[in-house]
Amino acid sequence: MSKPKLSKPAQKSPAKPGLLARLFGAEQPAAAKPAQKYTGPAKSESRDPRILLAQQIRAIRARLNPQILRLGEKIARKGPPTTDQDRATLAIELFLAQKDDGGDFAAKLKARLDKRRRSSH
Repeated sequence: MSKPKLSKPAQKSPAKPGLLARLFGAEQPAAAKPAQKYTGPAKSESRDPRILLAQQIRAIRARLNPQILRLGEKIARKGPPTTDQDRATLAIELFLAQKDDGGDFAAKLKARLDKRRRSSH
């Protein structure tokens, strides 16, 4: 029969030697290294990522058509269109918002649609 194996006693983590050992010249554990401080260039407003991102957002918004921005905000408030009619309306609104004619094409299209509706009823 083999003897059951006994577990080894838990080993203590290396700690400072006792007072007497230190008095008689026992080795001292190495001191922990202090945390290194950041020595790179100082952050300024020109290097702050939040400020750079805000500048990029403003530049992109300045290039976008304001009508398309309003449509995007409308979609964000109401959520995505759920019916086919809502999707078609949104597609037409986006198409008309991309025209650079001051709304002339949209007015002509609306007049034609109104005329067609009146004549069909």
